[in-house]
Amino acid sequence: MYQYLIAASLEAKRRYNSIPPDRKRKAWMIILFILLYLIFKNKIEFAIRRMLHKDIDKIDFATENLSYERGEYFSMCTTLESSMNGTGTQEDSIYDVMMRLRTQDDWNFLQKCFGTRKKDGGTFFADLTGDLKAWLADDLDGGEMEEVRDILRQRGINY
Repeated sequence: MYQYLIAASLEAKRRYNSIPPDRKRKAWMIILFILLYLIFKNKIEFAIRRMLHKDIDKIDFATENLSYERGEYFSMCTTLESSMNGTGTQEDSIYDVMMRLRTQDDWNFLQKCFGTRKKDGGTFFADLTGDLKAWLADDLDGGEMEEVRDILRQRGINY
């Protein structure tokens, strides 16, 4: 076995030495690029996600108009995420959360708390990374989306 490793190493070295220098440089650049991507993959994906979803950062709200403590909004976001993540949707849970919102600032802060998340598409569908509106649009059909909009409209909230 030791002799086989030596023979394979010598063959690899012979093939490497037969490559022209300009192609070696290109190969090393590609290898370096792949290594850097693997090392910084999460940071690169995060930066791209932030570029595509900058509108979340621009949402304004007045803290004094919030109906609940901040932790309650994060709890609502968790409820919404679990209602829509994976296969199937629990529409009643989504409606319940929407009915709890009282002001436009509640809706705005809920969107800001939800941020951008990666959604498991389930067995047959692709994953989605998006904000609350993207998740709702992905999970609810036209009638269900209209129900959400009606709930918010009744409270004077613009979707």
